[in-house]
Amino acid sequence: MHFQAYFKHTITDEGFRNVAVNGRTTGYEIRIRFPSYRGSQLSCVTRLDLSVDGAPVDPNDLLLCLNGKEFLMSRIPELYSEYWFVLDRATLRVAKEGGLAPGNHELRVDFAYRVPYTGYSGDYVVAEGRHVRTLAMAR
Repeated sequence: MHFQAYFKHTITDEGFRNVAVNGRTTGYEIRIRFPSYRGSQLSCVTRLDLSVDGAPVDPNDLLLCLNGKEFLMSRIPELYSEYWFVLDRATLRVAKEGGLAPGNHELRVDFAYRVPYTGYSGDYVVAEGRHVRTLAMAR
């Protein structure tokens, strides 16, 4: 199911920044919303890909931060008890030595999730979409 109404608001305009640990820039992060009118268990997320300036981010370099916890992307399918409330923002944290250069960067999130209340007759509806947005990295 290709549905863009909520996906066009996935990437937020706050929280795009480089991350430093002990004075060393170790990566960057962006904030995202769940693209629906209701939340869902993280295990329903079937795809969450990030690209920056046209280059895909390796899922091994990506953490999903939500509910005060950090999750490896490979663990998402088994997170049945972790809920993403529709009003909560999640952080995608990328490990990249030096972070991103100051200036504008094109961010693209490809997102798909099983709609949990649609599987009563066997197959779940999968909502999928993409949001592309250009944000400025501060100095």
